[in-house]
Amino acid sequence: MEEYQNIDEYINQFSGITKERLIAIRALVKEIAPEATEKISYGIPTFYLNGNLVHFAGYKTHIGFYPAQKVWLPF
Repeated sequence: MEEYQNIDEYINQFSGITKERLIAIRALVKEIAPEATEKISYGIPTFYLNGNLVHFAGYKTHIGFYPAQKVWLPF
């Protein structure tokens, strides 16, 4: 697995619609949780706010969006 230093490096490996969607997801999370910090965790983009908030990842045929357990607790 490739090691990325930051989310820009991760997103830049993709092209086309996948890259566009990853950029859009990143922007949306930043808008909703502006105080969250970005990092690479488990080899994928992660937003951190008092622990992992959400991870997301690009794949050949889909994009994964993985909220942390604490995000689900209110539901």
